[in-house]
Amino acid sequence: MKQPLRVLVVEDSEFDAKMLVRLLDRGGYATAYERVQTADDMARALSEKEWDIVLSDYNLPGFNATLALQLLQATKLDIPFIIVSGGIGEDIAVAAMKSGASDYLMKGNLARLIPAVERELRDAAVRHARRKAESELRESEQRYRLLWETATDAILLMDTKSDILFANPAVQGIFGYAPTELVGKNFAMLLPEKLRATSDTTFQKPGHIVTTAQRRTLETAGLKKDGSEVLLELAFNDIELGGQRLFVAFIRDITERERNRRELLEHAEQFRVAREIQSHLF
Repeated sequence: MKQPLRVLVVEDSEFDAKMLVRLLDRGGYATAYERVQTADDMARALSEKEWDIVLSDYNLPGFNATLALQLLQATKLDIPFIIVSGGIGEDIAVAAMKSGASDYLMKGNLARLIPAVERELRDAAVRHARRKAESELRESEQRYRLLWETATDAILLMDTKSDILFANPAVQGIFGYAPTELVGKNFAMLLPEKLRATSDTTFQKPGHIVTTAQRRTLETAGLKKDGSEVLLELAFNDIELGGQRLFVAFIRDITERERNRRELLEHAEQFRVAREIQSHLF
């Protein structure tokens, strides 16, 4: 199967254009091409169709390869541009390459046409793959940043010593600290003194929590900036980043939830007692 190839030929000679196409076909390509010889025609072709490569003569009536290259560059399209000329000086060829031309060939010696086209198509594919990977990475980073910044749970990134490396904006709503106030501090500062002083340092060792499945999610008291306490639900996970083991803490304020649960239990107990009293009376 021949490889499809879409070629824009900037050439005032139809014979020369067809000669290039025949060489490409013989080289294993199924070539679809359009020949243009003015700036307007080239601009229209670039806007209306997609092209894999541009082959351009250097001198045309009222147009030339330098102007054609500038026109292509203005579109921001990453399309290889090869000059195929009947005869240009070495200084002109070098200047064209410095301006962004991919290669230059002499019409009287087109033995390098196929290798040059193959090389430029391969390099263009590598650039495209790199741009796609970079774009996907940026999009992924933006998604994670959005999740990080808009999460309602407080999220902390810590090292193995429980020193806080990053904190998301939600920490301020739960603890009263701005994220920057927590960076560099130890996780223990968010725990009441009674937990910090205890011999059981489980809460200060996220690695222990992660490796102990039944203790991965915990409920404990937290200490706010104003000194008041808050009931927390903690979940820890470990990650490896840049060859370093780190821990992520997901922290939820369950004070209101626990208050509502206790009220429901109290109401249920009151209802049970009332039913018992009623049964004894009647």
